[in-house]
Amino acid sequence: MSLRPSLLAFFLAALALPVVAQGAGSTDIVMAGLEKVEPARRQARFDFVVRELAMAMLAPPNHAVAAMGLYEAELAFDNRVAFIHTSAASGEQSSPWEELTESGEPSQVVFMPSITVRKGLPWSFEVGGDVGWYSGGRQFLVGGFGRWVPFGNWDKVPDIGVGVGYRGLVGNDQLELGVFHVDLSIGYSFAIDSRSTRPGTHFSPYAGYQFLQSHARPGVTVDQVHAVSGWANSAGRGVDPRSFQFQRGFIGMEVRSGSFSFRIAGSATFPRKAPVVAGLDVSIGLRF
Repeated sequence: MSLRPSLLAFFLAALALPVVAQGAGSTDIVMAGLEKVEPARRQARFDFVVRELAMAMLAPPNHAVAAMGLYEAELAFDNRVAFIHTSAASGEQSSPWEELTESGEPSQVVFMPSITVRKGLPWSFEVGGDVGWYSGGRQFLVGGFGRWVPFGNWDKVPDIGVGVGYRGLVGNDQLELGVFHVDLSIGYSFAIDSRSTRPGTHFSPYAGYQFLQSHARPGVTVDQVHAVSGWANSAGRGVDPRSFQFQRGFIGMEVRSGSFSFRIAGSATFPRKAPVVAGLDVSIGLRF
């Protein structure tokens, strides 16, 4: 298969990226950094980092919208890069990210590799799960999702997918954080060639909308810092739930040849009254 050498090269290069990222110092979130901040400003600094971390750590659906068959499953190696805002604001000596990152030297580019497994179910349903690493530290990401494609694989109409899921941050006893998402995507698969013995090559562009809702709680006690949440009944005192509800648009493409797939997607996530967080997702998949 002609795509195998290039896919293997990409896979090896992606594996090397975490080693490079690790040299920048620990990226773990530590609440002790807020003790150097005036108590009245601590909550706002915590809120800023939580919002950006939530938007960065959750990727949009990065695969063709068409549903997998009942007897199909897929193993994918996903790589997400997100661009956060780590510079101090005008007139300030430090930024929220500098205060809450263990090394005190956060990178504006966050790299998160992960492994994702998907399985087809009857009536065009799918379920899946993923495990990832927030590079440069001891924080990991674990999630699960479900998806339904009501008109999956109909040649005459585009594929439309509806999905729900959740991803949480694990491995950090100073921060509990998770993100719930609902997404709607639309796409179509164009056959580039066909083969009699196996699936041919397909090009599948897609685009969609995603709604994210996050929650976070300090794992240690810090004066004037409370739990935050996109759910009104879980938000701490003085926390606006709308500040932890995000809108996202994404667009991407997949090229599948036989059992192998290559994907790339870009996204922009829009929080309320806060900077936009952009992301780039690249992955390879093996279907069996």
